Amino acid sequence: MQAPTGTVKKGESAKLKLGSSLFARQLRWGLLIALLLGLLIMLYQGISDYRALQTVYDQANERVINSTLAVAGTAARTGDVALATAVTRGAMVQRSVAAIRLLTADHKVLAEQQRDLDLLPQSMWLDDLFGGVVTQNVTLYAPAQDIAQKVVIGELQLTFSPHVYIAALYGRIQLSFFAVFVFALAMTLGMVCVSYFIVTKPLLQLIDYMVNINPVDTNKHLPLPPPYRHDDEIQLLGSSMIGLFALIRNKVEKLAKVTEALQASNQTLEIRVEQRTRELNDVVEKLELLAATDPLTGLANRRALMGRLKNAIAVWKRRGTRVGLIILDLDHFKTLNDTYGHQTGDMVLKSLSAVFASVLRETDLPARVGGEEFAVLISDEDENGLMIVAERLRKSISEDVITVNDQTINYTASLGIACLPSKNETSDSDSDSMEGLLRQAREVENIIDMLYSVADQALYTAKNAGRNRFEMGELPQNFLAAGE
Repeated sequence: MQAPTGTVKKGESAKLKLGSSLFARQLRWGLLIALLLGLLIMLYQGISDYRALQTVYDQANERVINSTLAVAGTAARTGDVALATAVTRGAMVQRSVAAIRLLTADHKVLAEQQRDLDLLPQSMWLDDLFGGVVTQNVTLYAPAQDIAQKVVIGELQLTFSPHVYIAALYGRIQLSFFAVFVFALAMTLGMVCVSYFIVTKPLLQLIDYMVNINPVDTNKHLPLPPPYRHDDEIQLLGSSMIGLFALIRNKVEKLAKVTEALQASNQTLEIRVEQRTRELNDVVEKLELLAATDPLTGLANRRALMGRLKNAIAVWKRRGTRVGLIILDLDHFKTLNDTYGHQTGDMVLKSLSAVFASVLRETDLPARVGGEEFAVLISDEDENGLMIVAERLRKSISEDVITVNDQTINYTASLGIACLPSKNETSDSDSDSMEGLLRQAREVENIIDMLYSVADQALYTAKNAGRNRFEMGELPQNFLAAGE
């Protein structure tokens, strides 16, 4: 009778092959599991990427429509070809826009832009993914108090193409395919090799040692491991080691579960703390912005202006750099409100903020300090430069046009200027009188009040002289003496 496979006869040393069938089965099953897991992960990642890109595609298209409607309505109502061209070009910046056309109420094309789709990445799934190439027609209505009285002023035609997003999805799927399979195969081979060198090979060496030592006592039968269906190392390990492994494995599993739960709890706590901190910082930034901004015009408010003016005067006291202030007041603004309504007045104020943005430098600070009263803080400009800026503002304001219910409205403004001179602009005799007294002021507020008062007085002089003009104010020689 032959001995069972894997048994060791007396007097014979165990002949164990390090490249056993256990390692081969580990490798085969590991590769199979890696293949299945890779396919599942790639499928899940592909679906997730598609849904994410679908959301981005839809949101981008909706954002293009919403951001284009208001300006497109204005261009269609006024027939402004330049504005219509700017609107269409701005919409084409979005990669999903294939074509855009702006029509008037009588179907006259104001402006149109289109993209050559043949130059974009092509795909056989173009009609199945992201809805294919679609065209949306949006009717433009004139603004009216009564919603029921809608007047069609034009039409906006937008064609959206998912070419770029399909190419992005292909790229992500290819990257996911490569990354997932390389990672899965590497992990499988790594785990199999680690298992072989850490577990299988040392155990084979230990069994070979035990077999070669124990046969010395011939009076005792060497117990054999229980039968096992595979002729591999597990049969040699037998019942003598299975209890120890079971106990060790049980303890390790419990320890791993406790460690995993602790790590998950710590990670969740860190994420919550980071999220709450980020939300708090966002709220603080929004509150700071609201506290320094006029809600109607988006310009700085009086508080922000005074803060910047204090800093500018503090620098002026130390270094002698120029500080200029222009106070601007709209002419006959109350009459305009009474005639056309407060909504029209608000439109004028918003349009004025756009005039500031087109005329002033980025370093200049325009602010709304009252109803129709505005102020501009300008640094490092002499009186001639301030008068040039004031004239540009006056001219741009007088040329600005507001269209309300097919009526064009012009408005003008009067300006008053005050300027703190630089140290190089004052003579020795003046330094002891005007600049010397100013630089010896104990409070910056005194200089602010003086500068604002001079500009305000120049503003009223401009209004009394006929409006739609500017006047340069002069600093008083005895301001500090009178103020103290």
